[in-house]
Amino acid sequence: MNENLALCWYNLSVYVTTKKRNFYGKQKIHRVKLLNNVSGIMKTGTLSAIMGPSGAGKTTLLAAISQRITGNITGEIHLNGHPVDKELMLKICGFVPQKDLALQGLTVKEHLFFMAQLKMDRRVSLVQQTRIINSLVEDLSLKTCYFTLLANLSGGEEKRVCLAVQMLTDPPMLICDEPTTGLDSYTASNVIGLLRQLSSRGKAVLCTVHQPASGIFEMFDTVSLLVPGGRLAYFGDVLDAKKYFSQLGLICPPAYNTAEFVVKQLNTLPDKLHEKFKTSNNYTELLHEIDSAKKSIHNYQLVYGMDETFLKFYSVQKQSQKTQLRLLMWRSALVLLRNFKKILLRMVLYMVTAILISAPYIGTKFNQEGIQNIQGLNYSVITETVFTQSYAVMHTFPSEIPILLREIGNGVYKPIPYYISKVVLLIPQAIIETLLFCLIIYCLVETKQEINNFFVFSTPVIISAIASSAYGCCISAMFDNISVASMISVPVDFISYTFSGIFIQLSTVPFYLSWIKYISRFYYGVEALSILQWQNIDNIPCSPNPDLPCIHTGEMVLQNYGYKSTNLYWDLYSLIFMCMALHTLGYFFFLKRSRAQSAY
Repeated sequence: MNENLALCWYNLSVYVTTKKRNFYGKQKIHRVKLLNNVSGIMKTGTLSAIMGPSGAGKTTLLAAISQRITGNITGEIHLNGHPVDKELMLKICGFVPQKDLALQGLTVKEHLFFMAQLKMDRRVSLVQQTRIINSLVEDLSLKTCYFTLLANLSGGEEKRVCLAVQMLTDPPMLICDEPTTGLDSYTASNVIGLLRQLSSRGKAVLCTVHQPASGIFEMFDTVSLLVPGGRLAYFGDVLDAKKYFSQLGLICPPAYNTAEFVVKQLNTLPDKLHEKFKTSNNYTELLHEIDSAKKSIHNYQLVYGMDETFLKFYSVQKQSQKTQLRLLMWRSALVLLRNFKKILLRMVLYMVTAILISAPYIGTKFNQEGIQNIQGLNYSVITETVFTQSYAVMHTFPSEIPILLREIGNGVYKPIPYYISKVVLLIPQAIIETLLFCLIIYCLVETKQEINNFFVFSTPVIISAIASSAYGCCISAMFDNISVASMISVPVDFISYTFSGIFIQLSTVPFYLSWIKYISRFYYGVEALSILQWQNIDNIPCSPNPDLPCIHTGEMVLQNYGYKSTNLYWDLYSLIFMCMALHTLGYFFFLKRSRAQSAY
């Protein structure tokens, strides 16, 4: 593959808009400029760097160039004279983030094969994929960690694995955000050396570096220097940077790290350096080079309105959503199995909870004193199930969402296959845990033999569990912070279980509040379980004390709590509908976040 590509950006600016309300509720809109008219160019066969102090906009510039940012962008980005869109950049440009996000339960081999099947053209055979992966493993020195879990990799190994993932499709351009961060000088030198090798093979490589060692700095061909405020202070050859600063009267002391000296000046004299560069010959040469690259469109043959160089990237056929679903389910199931000890511990704790819940109700009889006990048990079973399933999902799902949003943003797979794969794996888990939970309670608490069918007893509990896991998914997708999600869900759950029928006689609730029970998982679950418990009870012995009131039948018990014996199927179908509605709502929140959040 011998492409001669030039990617140039001219007067690139990035804005972020924030909205705040003052004390009187009036909304104020603040527009923050992260990048300010930055220009530059990268070509195949070169290793380019972006340097600057913290907050100068280095990562923002990378994300804007690679079309992986959702802020307001102004300016021009051209590739061989063609305006660049996000679709093309995702296809021809690999992006290595500062902190790679991946499910830690996979080995390097599993991760590479998973990514290969989703990123490569689906017409590439498994044999060809294996050959490409083996070649990358050899080139990037990954043999020693090939069967190691991602969670156990060193910093240098993580960077090389991330590079391997991006090189699976052999993109002509590679953008890396802080590839040396967190690495010792030896490992950092090795990583930059790998990037240097890739550029020597005809790839255009651009990366940000904060303050590299002198030897590392000199490995780059060109450097772009930014000052706070996202402004350009220099663009040109690395070897000329020292000379340029000397012309400004800023002379680097002998034996002093050039990169460290430059960054110090960028922090000390940001305004002066920016203004001087705008009037320098270097800036004039940069603009001339960008103008020449933009006009190069006339030197390339166009096929169907585009450069023939790009045709092969547009013709890539990604996996169908059905195949994406299968692969995502395989990955999730594998990670789940690798966390077997954690799952086992959770189930043991759940079973212990079942024993503790059952203990006060052992020996409960169907008499006047036992009515409250049986209803208390019904409430405890449903409440424990609802809380356990809801909060278990809320505390696991959010940890995966940043990974998924990045992979979706990079075009690895679509949002809907992931969401379906998550739901499909959550349902069996909820069913198995709830069945064991109900089995312990059913065996320990001997109630009237009319509920002698264990599966009849457990059905409303299982459906409540599935609906609650859907609620957990919805809340997790709605908020990007688990603390906020918990803060919102606690009062919502408090109101919901208040209207379950245990704390208040539902028939006495004012009409303007009576609707709340219809959005309560607790109400539907407790009523359904109560109906199954009492609907066939025709005689309940009265108390020997004639002065005490007597509830004679199960129907009277249901009426006493504001339940209706005819509502059984309504309750079960309502829980199923609630499950579907919550998952639909959760998916749309997840979809909204995947479109709004940057992929870096």
